[in-house]
Formats: sequence, structure tokens, C-alpha cells
Amino acid sequence: MDMVDTWTETGMPKKVLMRIIDENYQRTVGPNVPSLKQYEAFSSTVYGELMPTLSHEMIQVTKLHEGSLFLDLGSGVANVVVQASLQSGCRSYGIELMHHPARVARDVSEQIKIRCRMWGVQMGEVEIEEGNMLTSRRVDELISKADVVLVDNKVFEESLNEALRPKFLDLKEGAIVISLKPFVSSINARLTKRNVDDISAIFDVTEKRYHSGSVSWGNSGGTYYLHRVDREGYAKIKERFESSHGGHTRSSRTRR
Repeated sequence: MDMVDTWTETGMPKKVLMRIIDENYQRTVGPNVPSLKQYEAFSSTVYGELMPTLSHEMIQVTKLHEGSLFLDLGSGVANVVVQASLQSGCRSYGIELMHHPARVARDVSEQIKIRCRMWGVQMGEVEIEEGNMLTSRRVDELISKADVVLVDNKVFEESLNEALRPKFLDLKEGAIVISLKPFVSSINARLTKRNVDDISAIFDVTEKRYHSGSVSWGNSGGTYYLHRVDREGYAKIKERFESSHGGHTRSSRTRR
């Protein structure tokens, strides 16, 4: 397409990206919004979306690229899944439990291919699964290879957040988990005898702010969290902790 040849900035211009994303959204998700909002209140299945501007920031800050693997656990209509592959060229996978959003997600992933052909652009591979993120064999296959994992857990029940945490032990060094609620008890907490063997101790956590209009469930701003796997850093801190406390710590991090 001639207009693609005239692009001067590296990669796809943001205006073009947002135009394609919006066209695809209006074509696929827009007509289904009223029915998507019919969910059980105060449950982990409450429907909510990250806006494309916030997704764009997350994709940039985590440095996704063509060789990356992006997972979205609880991907809804897969809007972030397709944006990640379109924006960065990465391979993306999303899993959604609820049938209706998962059905729309399949349409979203198919229609974005049509949009790409119309605009003369390419994107990374997209895979959508309807199922339970806790029991999915595909999640277990992919999580050890993932570079970035998104969990929009703003309304997840605490039991679901707790059930997810052991899966993060399979993440590779340097992988990043993005979430709307932290998977640690407190950000960059001081290591103590109580938390030294906690699963989340492998994470180095950064808190980031998002502006109003970045999410579908409210007009005010908020916070999201980047959990970077840093086992090497944790090992050094734990070694210093054990040395200063006479080596009396539990050793329960090994998975059986």
C-alpha cells in the first residue's frame, strides 16, 4: 500500500495503529457491548476493558517485539491481545473463561487480519482459547516461554489471585507480569522471616500510574504494576538475609 511506503518513523505510526484498532473494535466489539455488560456483579467475571492508549503504554514499557511472546490471562474480547501483535509484531495468546466474550474475541482476531490486509500491514500471530486459565494445558505450555503476562485482575476475587501466583514460578528470568492489583503483599517490602520464602519474593515490582480515561470502568486514574522476575537479585538478598539471621529460614519454594 502506497501510504505505508511514506511512513518516516520506525514501525507503525501511532495514529495509524489506533485507527486500525478502532475500526476493528467498532466492527466487532461495538455491536456486542450491551450484551457483554450482562455479567454477575461483584464477581471475577465482571467485564472491563483497558483502553488502547493504556495498552499502548504497557506494550512500549515492557519492550515487546517480534520475537516476544505475550499472554493475556482473562483476555475478554482480546482487544489487548490483537493490539500487542499489531503494535509490536509479537506472538500473542489470550484465554477467556466466559463464552460470550470468548466468541467475540475469535471474531476480533479474525477481523483484524482483514484490517491488516486492507491497510497493507503485518502483525504477529494471535491465538485465542476459551477456557479456564487455572486448568488450561496451553497456559502451562506457554507460560515458561512468555516474556510478558497481562492479568487484568482489578475485580478478581482474592482466591483467584492466590490460585494464579504459583503459575508465576514457571516464568523465565526477566519475564514481566502486568496487573491492576499487585501480586505481592506490599511493594518492595523489606525481607523478613515471614516473607522470605513467599512465592512473590522472586518479583521486583514497579508501580505505574495511568491517567483518567485509560480503563472502561471509571473516569479517574489509577495504578498498575510491573512484576519483573528477578531470581538472581532475590537469591543475593536472601543470602544476605540468612547470613545476618544465622541461616534460620524455611525452604519451601521448591515445587513438587
